[in-house]
Formats: sequence, structure tokens, C-alpha cells
Amino acid sequence: MEKKIIIIGGGIAGLSAGCYGRMNGYATEIFEMHTVPGGVCTGWVRKGYTFDGCLHWLTGSAPTSALYRMWQELGAIKGKTIINHEAFCHVVTPSGRRLILWGDIDRLFEELKAIGPEDTPLLEQLKADARVLGTMKMPLGAPRKVSLLKKLKMLRKYKQAISVFRRYAGMTVEDLTARFKSPGLREVFPLIIPFTDFPVLYVLSLFQALDAKEAGWPEGGSLALAASIEKRYVDLGGVIHYGARVSEIVVENDRAVGVRLADGSEHRADVVISAADGHATLFGMLQGKYVTPTLKKLYDTLPLYRPLMQVSFGVKRDLSAEARLTTYGFSTPKRFGGTEAPFVLLNNYGFDPTMAPAGCSTVTLLFWSPFDYWEKLHQDRARYLEEKKRVQQDAIRWLETIYPGINADIEVVDVATPMTTVRYTGNYHASYEGWRPTAATMRTQIETTLPGLKGFTMIGQWTRSFAGLPTVAMDGRNVVELLCREDGKTFVTSVA
Repeated sequence: MEKKIIIIGGGIAGLSAGCYGRMNGYATEIFEMHTVPGGVCTGWVRKGYTFDGCLHWLTGSAPTSALYRMWQELGAIKGKTIINHEAFCHVVTPSGRRLILWGDIDRLFEELKAIGPEDTPLLEQLKADARVLGTMKMPLGAPRKVSLLKKLKMLRKYKQAISVFRRYAGMTVEDLTARFKSPGLREVFPLIIPFTDFPVLYVLSLFQALDAKEAGWPEGGSLALAASIEKRYVDLGGVIHYGARVSEIVVENDRAVGVRLADGSEHRADVVISAADGHATLFGMLQGKYVTPTLKKLYDTLPLYRPLMQVSFGVKRDLSAEARLTTYGFSTPKRFGGTEAPFVLLNNYGFDPTMAPAGCSTVTLLFWSPFDYWEKLHQDRARYLEEKKRVQQDAIRWLETIYPGINADIEVVDVATPMTTVRYTGNYHASYEGWRPTAATMRTQIETTLPGLKGFTMIGQWTRSFAGLPTVAMDGRNVVELLCREDGKTFVTSVA
């Protein structure tokens, strides 16, 4: 008889666990509170326009990447065109200086040297180190114990990469920026990834992935990606329930034996995997009973991603020749309703014909906005809607400065607040990607099993200090591989 797995959450981690569970002969059921798959990897359609709420690139999108095999196994990229941008991103500083983040690392660093020629030695070092990081391929497979001899061989193989990791250990974007002599580089560099405490290693890894064409855009974006993985799961014989909010993980004799839904129904299994919000899982579904002091401290102290506002536009204008992605920094924060934004991320999806009707384009604006502010507003529906309207009006006025006359071409507007994120994903305090990685926390280990509780594992963005789509999809793969080991089975995979 098949061992049964219940998976809480139909995001990428949960769908991945479901797919690999079915590949290995386990009965699986996913319970998802929303009405569509994907969790945070989502989008929504309004009058023929698709508004993407997640992806900017997909790491592992090229056959040269070790992760490519996993995306094939999940059916994520089957039949999809992968778009690699010559110019991945533009950065516009408050003084009007513009940097183009080219998908070619040589071209990118030539542009950086043109801005700050006095920093050429440092820039050459950064470029060389980014290339070295490309030699480190993320291996597929759950961690295993390895012999001392094998460890020594790995150390020799990745000697250069290890040196790079040591060079930048603990170094933040702010630290690196302070080393530049050029005022221009000190102005432009922090806007490439606008988190001052972000690890420099991640920035260099992005440069390398773009250069290797391993961070492309899958046609259709987040919504299509999640739908493809859901199809793979269903084709494998998996079962998924939508509109099924789990209120409690059923525990008997310190073993997770199933879940209880908000409607009161109970569902049993041999193993329970939570790919849902970490706070809701630990302090809600498990009522805090198995939270260790270490976990409690992490939830009290680890930094979260700042919540985002997203204002989306469907415009009757072809913007395919315009910049695909631009970060605009402001010397004085720009006001959108009651929110003061130090920068705006402008996404133009005109390059993807599947995102809008023919001859039209989808555009989105992203900026930080405080969770507490919107949580309080949400208690008064009229005030909440009025504030969304103010944000929309301010966003249109600002967009007019980028695309003159665009107001007359706008056909659809959609405003998503941090409370929208909470409503559809359940993410704690609307942190769209869980814990925010910093140079200080990037090596933080987070427990995925709980002492004293058998038959239970957590996966996904709340179980690591840095979580992108590849890492959470890998979680789903690894948890099933470990279960196979426990059951004495050979872990197998297949390509869609």
C-alpha cells in the first residue's frame, strides 16, 4: 500500500514535493488556501493583461545550469521560450546618471569602468571573482555524508571559488560601495539591488548567471510557470485541493498524522509536509507546541523582506522597444498616497507577447510600503479603498513622466497592497520572500524538523536565510529523496 503524504501549500515548494512524491510512488494530496497554484509565484489576468507578481528571472533556465534538469523534471519550462535580455536592467540615479546592467559581464564592467575609471582595479577583481563563481554548480540531490577524501577532492576542485567566498564573507553592498573612489559608482551601485545589507556574493552571482544565460525569463512568467508545474503534478496522478485552508496539523502521540481544515474536515496521512507560511505553521497550525528556543529567537530577530506595493497597468501601447526593467532612485522619496518610496522598480513586459493583447503592453510599478500602515487601514474598508485610489492616481502621474501621454492609453489598473499579499499567500507580515538575506545572516541554519514531533517536515522560503524559486523547488525534491532513504527506496526522477 502506498505511503501517503499530505502537503500544506501549493506554491513551488509544495508542488515540487508533490511531483517528486508521485515519481517515487507516494500518494500525495496538496491543500492550498488560494484558488490557483504557485503561492507567491503568481500573477493575475485582468481584461487580457497578465500582471506578474513574482519573477524577474529564473535561475537555471539554460541547459548549462545544474538546475536545468530539475526544471525539466517539474515540467516548468516544457514548451516555453526562454528570453535572455541583452540589457537586463537599467538603473537611474537621483542625479539622472544611468547604468545599464548588461547580460554580458564584459560589457557590464566596461560600463562600470566608464562611470568610475579610478576604480578599475577593484572592478576587474569583482569581474574575475564573478566568473569564478560560475565554476560552482549547485548539485542536485539531498545532502549526504561524504568521506574525508571526497571532501579534500572537492576543496581542491573549488579552491578558487572558496577563496572568493572567503574574500566576500560578511561583505555587504554598503561595504563594497564604500570602497569605491568614484562618486558615480557610489551613487549607482546600491541601486542594482537596493538593499544596503545585501551580501555582495549574491550580486556577483547574478552577474555571472546573466552572463551565462542561466537567468532568463520563461515566456508567460510566474502564472504560466506555476501552471506548468501543477499540470506535471496532476499528470503524475497527484491530487490538489483549492480553497482548502489548513487550520491545524493533527498530532497524536507526538506524531503528525494529518490536517484539519477550516471547514472542520479532517484528512489523514503517514507524513505531513508544510510548504506554507512558517509563522502560521509553527504558531498557528501547531499552536507553538514544538517551537524550540532557537526557532523562537529566529522568528523574533531575523529580518524580513519589506512588503511591496504593486501598481499594474494594461496599456494600449507597444512598449517592446523600451527598457525591460528600470530602477529609479530618488533623492527625496516619491510619495504614492501615504507611502514614501526611496526608489521605484518599473517593469515593462512589452518583450513578452503573451502578457498583453496584440499591440499592447503590461507595466508594473513596485515600491516598499509599511505592513503596519496597511494592516491598520484594512480595518476600515472605505479608508483602505480610498488610499488605494490615491496610490493609483500618484502612480499614473509619475508614469506620465516616463511615458508621456500614457494616461490616455491606460485600459486597466490594479493596485495590490501588502494586505493583498497576506490575503492570497498568508505570508507573515507580507514578507514576499520570507527572510531577507544579509551578509550577517546568509549562513543561518533553520530547523526543518521539530524535536519531539515525528512524521513532519517544513520546506520552502521560511526554512532558509535566502530563498528563491530554485532553492524552494530543490527543497521539494530533497525532502522526498530523504523520505525514500528513510523508507529504503531508490529515489527516481523523470523528465516531463
